[in-house]
Formats: sequence, C-alpha cells, structure tokens
Amino acid sequence: MIGSLGFDLTDHHEEVKDVVEAVVESSNVVRSVVTPPQAIAAEAKDNSKAAPKEAAKPATMPEADWKALKAKEDELARKERSLRTLEQNLDKKLAELNDLEKRLKKMIADADVLKDKKIKHLVGVYTAMKAKQAAQVIESLDIDLAVKILSGMRGRSAGAILGYVSPKKAAKLSEELTKLQTPLEE
Repeated sequence: MIGSLGFDLTDHHEEVKDVVEAVVESSNVVRSVVTPPQAIAAEAKDNSKAAPKEAAKPATMPEADWKALKAKEDELARKERSLRTLEQNLDKKLAELNDLEKRLKKMIADADVLKDKKIKHLVGVYTAMKAKQAAQVIESLDIDLAVKILSGMRGRSAGAILGYVSPKKAAKLSEELTKLQTPLEE
C-alpha cells in the first residue's frame, strides 16, 4: 500500500520493520493500561452490584499517577454517595409536597361545598323576601356574590328583584349573569 503511494521502501526494509515492531509494542503497553469502553461498562455494572474492590496497580503506571487516579476514584465514589442521599431527600420532599397538594385540594373542595351551601341558603332567604327589600340588599352586595345569588333563583324571582335594582346595577348584574357558565345546582 505504501508502495502504491509512491514511496520506495526497498532500501529501508530493516528500518520499517523496527518502526512496526515499536508501534506494536507501544500499542500492547497502551492496551495493558487503558481499558476498552465495553470492559469499563461491564466492570461498572459488576461494581454496582458487588461491594467495591480494590483494583491492582498496572505495572507500567507510575506510582504518582496511580495515587492521583485512586484519589479521583475515591472522590467520585464520595460524590456518588452524596448524590444518592440528595436524590432520596428530594424524593421524600416530593412525596410530602404531593401529599400537601392533595390535602389542599380537599380543603378547597370542602370550602367550595360549604360556600355553595351558604349561597343556596342565601338564595332561599332572598327568594322569601319581598322583591323591593331583596333589591335594596342586592344593590349593596359585591357583584360576584349578587350574581351567584341571582343565578340560583328562579327566573321570575330574580326578574322581580332586578326590577327594583337601579338600571345601571341591573345592567351590570345581567351582563355578569350571562357570563356565568354554571349556575348553582339545586
């Protein structure tokens, strides 16, 4: 192949042979020190199942490099343990937050039911009142509460009350009543 590139190696046969032998020897040294990725993955899988075992120092590796490598390995193991602890704490906090969210949703639902009961009671009270008296009170109520009360009444009762409310307030209440998506269930 080298000959096809225009290099004439006939006079340098011994030199080429020496270079090839040196490359092969150095690649063997590299293989003895560097672990292929598949072997690293298999070893990591085995290490995650079994207790950590002390690896032997390769004969070709300088002692200082070996110590630095071991220090890095120890540091990584410590960080991994720390991360596992943090992950467990986060999982615990997440479970607590989910529990709190469920409790809050239940409290809100209970409050909504209670509020609906109170509004239904007010609907009954205002329906029983004379329209003129109910209109005076409705006129002074918060617009949202007034709309909820009127939406819970029969049309005839609500109409009679709105007849006594000021035209501007009656228009606003009517507008809000049309926006209301779901009236109170009886």
